[in-house]
Amino acid sequence: MRRLVGCIVISLFASWHAVQAQVPAPTKPAAEDPRAPSDRSLQGLISPDRVKSDQEAIAKKVQASGTTPLPRGGKVYFAWNSMTQAEFDGLGRRVLFLISIWTQKPEELPVKRVYVRANGQELPVYKVSSWKTPVDGGSPTATMYGPNREDGFYLVPGSAMLEKGEIVLDLANRTGWVQLELPSNVATDNARRFGDNIAPSNAKPDLKALQALIARRFPGFPVPRSVP
Repeated sequence: MRRLVGCIVISLFASWHAVQAQVPAPTKPAAEDPRAPSDRSLQGLISPDRVKSDQEAIAKKVQASGTTPLPRGGKVYFAWNSMTQAEFDGLGRRVLFLISIWTQKPEELPVKRVYVRANGQELPVYKVSSWKTPVDGGSPTATMYGPNREDGFYLVPGSAMLEKGEIVLDLANRTGWVQLELPSNVATDNARRFGDNIAPSNAKPDLKALQALIARRFPGFPVPRSVP
C-alpha cells in the first residue's frame, strides 16, 4: 500500500469542505466565516490527474445540488506523514504544500501571496513555484469554480502546523481567503514526527531534497530547476 501523502483540504469561496462533505456557501465573505477549512488524511500519491478528478467529483455534486456557480474554489494538499526527517530538515524545517486555485475571473490571478496568520501577525510563506493549468471549458469544474486555474508549491514552517492560526491566501481582488485552519489535524495526530522543537527557518531549501520530494509524492507536476 502506498504511504500517506499527507492531507487534503478543499476550500471554496465562502464555504468549506472536508474531503467528501459538501457545505452550502454562506452569503458573507469567507474571511468572516467562522468555519475555517480543516484537514484530514488522504492515501496515495497526488498527480495532476488526481487533482483534476477530485475537483471534478466535487463540482458535479455541488452542481447537482442546485448550487449556483461560485466566484472561485481551491484545494490544498500537503505532505506531513510522508516526509522523512532528512527531507523536512532539507526544506528548512518546512512542509511542502500544493495549492490549486480556480477562478471565474482571469484578472484575479496570479496569486499575490500566501502567509500564516497567527497571534495578530503575518508570517510569509515561502513560494517555490507556480504555473497556469488548462481547464476544460465545458467541465463542471469550469462551470462551478471557473476556467482559470493556477497551481503552486509552497513551504510552510513546520512549527506553524502545530500552533493556532490560519494559512491565508491573497488574490488580486480577494484578500484574506483562509485556506487551512491551524493547528493541522494531521500534524497534531503525529506531532512528534519531526522532534519536539520544530522551529520556522528562513534558510533556503535544498534543491535536490525539494526535487526528490515533488517527484516522489506529486508525480507529474513540474519539478523546479532552481529555488527563489
